[in-house]
Amino acid sequence: MSEGNKRDDVEMTALVGSKHCEPQEHTPEPRSEDEATLHETTEASDKQPLLASPSSPEREEKTKSWPASGIFAMFKRDPSDLQYQRLESKMENSSSTKLNSLVEEPPRWSWVQFVRFCGSGLLMSVAYLDPGNLEADIQVGVQAGYTLLWWYCICSVLFGFAYQCLAGRLGLVTGEDLAQHCGRRYPKGARILLWFLLELAIVGADIQETIGSALAIMILTGGAVPLWAGCILISLTAFGLLLLDRFGFRQLEAVFGVFIAVEAVAMGINFFSAQIPAKDLVVGLVVPKLDSRTLPVAVGALGALVMPYNIFFQSSIVNARPRDADTDDKKRMLLRYMRLENLLMLVLAFLINVFVVCLFAQGFYDPDAPDEVELGLESAGDHLAQRFGEAFRVLWAVGLLASGQVATIGLTYAGQLVMTGLLNVKVQAGPRMIATRLVALLPTVTLAVVFEASNTFDQVAQLLNIAQSLLLPFALLPVIHMTASREVMGDKFVSQKWVTAFTAAIAVAVLAVNGYLLFDTMNDMAAAGDGSTTAALYYTVFAVMSALYYMTVLYFAIGPDNLPGLCGWVKRSTRKAVAWARHHRLDCESMLEVHW
Repeated sequence: MSEGNKRDDVEMTALVGSKHCEPQEHTPEPRSEDEATLHETTEASDKQPLLASPSSPEREEKTKSWPASGIFAMFKRDPSDLQYQRLESKMENSSSTKLNSLVEEPPRWSWVQFVRFCGSGLLMSVAYLDPGNLEADIQVGVQAGYTLLWWYCICSVLFGFAYQCLAGRLGLVTGEDLAQHCGRRYPKGARILLWFLLELAIVGADIQETIGSALAIMILTGGAVPLWAGCILISLTAFGLLLLDRFGFRQLEAVFGVFIAVEAVAMGINFFSAQIPAKDLVVGLVVPKLDSRTLPVAVGALGALVMPYNIFFQSSIVNARPRDADTDDKKRMLLRYMRLENLLMLVLAFLINVFVVCLFAQGFYDPDAPDEVELGLESAGDHLAQRFGEAFRVLWAVGLLASGQVATIGLTYAGQLVMTGLLNVKVQAGPRMIATRLVALLPTVTLAVVFEASNTFDQVAQLLNIAQSLLLPFALLPVIHMTASREVMGDKFVSQKWVTAFTAAIAVAVLAVNGYLLFDTMNDMAAAGDGSTTAALYYTVFAVMSALYYMTVLYFAIGPDNLPGLCGWVKRSTRKAVAWARHHRLDCESMLEVHW
């Protein structure tokens, strides 16, 4: 190479290095013919697709046209070079990985994940197995025999499944429970009224659970522990078991599972030992029968099975543990897990209730004199011992104690979430738990002293179940409203119209049954009264109480948050109607004239 060419290469290299290190502004000089050709070739190459194959003929032709020296020699790559191919492979793998991360596959059903999800249905099912349910089971078995087993199936597996799934759906999709939604959307007066009604339901249920457990302790200790002391003991053990929540919710779920298993085993042994006739059992399950005599116990069973507080409880416990629900597909899979768990646990609860109903139907139901034998939680143990033996009495007490103990834990938890959600009370967990427990414990201990002296708990327990049925609409209506609201649930998870219509029809059926029961009760009281004055007084009280009850139900059926908008619509419609009437005013006198 000549010295002039070497000097030009050195100067070019220095110029390139200076341009890379310290960019300087310069005025573009006119290109020569070769440089113009090179520029056009480069622009054409830039217009090629980014995913074009490096070994394509067009790419090879343009690669060959690049000069072999100068600045372009730094970027030249041979497509057959191994290092080049490895680099391209890494780029393709990186792009595919990023694409897969952006487009995530929907989750698939996994039995392992289902088992990990389970827990909320276990806690929910306690409300279908508590001493209040056992009291209803006794009354149904003694007064109706096997004829209301179909009603149990409808209440537990159909009604209960529909509303428990609505409550769980609300909690899983929104991450908040029903009490929190009502507390945020309802006005202050409606929140206080709803809390008061739910607190009545919780206290009424707590009286049955605590006293039922205390009765079991009396049976197991031979009467050494009085009824009022047993109530205090059950409350203290409930406090201790609730502290397990601090060590993880799985521990509390395990306690619930153990108590439910103990109850199932105890009641199952009694059932299979009593030699229940299979024919009567099957007929009671598949042939619906209901008359005026069995209606009160049927309503009591409905209030005992589908309890108002349990709707709020289910909407909260589904989020007791962290859930992976950051996408819509994952939420749908969690909803599938929740529905299956609820169905399995409700079927189990239904079977346990059938065990108890059949046991007392086999031992004490007399179709010729159904009202002759008076049984309840207080006297059931003694009657079982006389009819079947002492072992039945002990197993009954064990099952009763297990159901009552675990139910008091659930009631305490439900009282906390209802108070904090509706009243927005900011209190620490410990004092809040003590306050909610004392609200139910004080009347329970007081009534325990009265019941122990008068032996009247059996009659009061059945009235408490009927009261639960009367208060049930105040839990059903809010959950229907919230799950049917697009503002709450979003467009993808709002309840379908047929679901809303079906659950609303259930609520209407409950209201109709409650109304018939109230009317029938007033008729009986009026017939037992002395003279027409007493009957008129009873009917007057019935009319006033029914009017207040159904007006309150209508208020929550419309929705306290929807009432201002409805009132505004009524005012606007009234103004339009008045304006139309004035504009199209008719001459009444001319309309009354008779033309001959």
